[in-house]
Amino acid sequence: MKIVITARDFSVHDAGLLEGLVKAGHEVADYSGESMGTGTAEYIVYRAAEDADIAITGLEPYNEEVIRRCPKLKMISRRGIGYDSVDLAACKQRGIILARTAGMVEEAVAEHVMAYILHFARNVEMQSMAMHDRQWSRIMMAGAKTRTLGLIGFGGIGMEIAKRAVSFGMKVIYYCRHPKEEWEKEYHAVYCDLDQLLSVSDYVSVNVPLTEETRGMFGEELFRKMKPESIFINTARGPVADVAALKQVLQEGRIRGAAIDVFDAEPCTDSPLIGCPNVILTPHTASYTSENFDEMNRAAVQNVIDFINNKLSPGNRVI
Repeated sequence: MKIVITARDFSVHDAGLLEGLVKAGHEVADYSGESMGTGTAEYIVYRAAEDADIAITGLEPYNEEVIRRCPKLKMISRRGIGYDSVDLAACKQRGIILARTAGMVEEAVAEHVMAYILHFARNVEMQSMAMHDRQWSRIMMAGAKTRTLGLIGFGGIGMEIAKRAVSFGMKVIYYCRHPKEEWEKEYHAVYCDLDQLLSVSDYVSVNVPLTEETRGMFGEELFRKMKPESIFINTARGPVADVAALKQVLQEGRIRGAAIDVFDAEPCTDSPLIGCPNVILTPHTASYTSENFDEMNRAAVQNVIDFINNKLSPGNRVI
């Protein structure tokens, strides 16, 4: 079989990761150095994958047009847990199997969210810069203890964030479609409706998949329901939030700040939020730790091996 890698930076840390596939007699074409992402043009993706039997993918689009131009494609192994970049209907129509690396990113993303929270709670960077500028400027910080963290979406990532936030003495509340009473005892997280969450949270973290229901979920209406002292955090997907509306409420001082890791099209170097002093921007690195990245890559390859051997785990299979 021909296996094509379009997931960006796939071979950065472990060039030998694909050797097992080659030794097993498969042809491997590695395009991971092309830095494909959500903003990559369709023709770039299908030119790479047009004769592939299997594709190991990142966030680059495998939409109906791309899939139509890849007639041999039998399986897509998605590095990560989200699969909004893949047209499920097109896959189902053509009998293409889609797998993901479930259970790999949650802890790393939760760690990233806590880094955002601690930035706004203590602003160590600003204090350090003042000291390096020979200024002894003591500033009273808000701290994280006793502050309320509102989690929108309470899947694996939300749960991991809750565990870490509680250990910092934060109050955790959450909103999701299917709450469970036992989560309050297990994660010390209290369910409340969305409007209440927005009105009382000091930090609002979005942790939902990108669907037709969540696309554009956060617009001016919801932003204006947040506390003026609150911080908006998005590590989910860029299109979940209206960036123009976010910039507006930030400039008006209706919320205190934002931390954004995801963008409508990636790579992104022209976000409207660039230059906003109360915004932290990171280049989709919430899950991008060396340990987690290697684990996801290995899991993506293992899903390919398991598919070839007809042993793909139902837990990793989407369709």
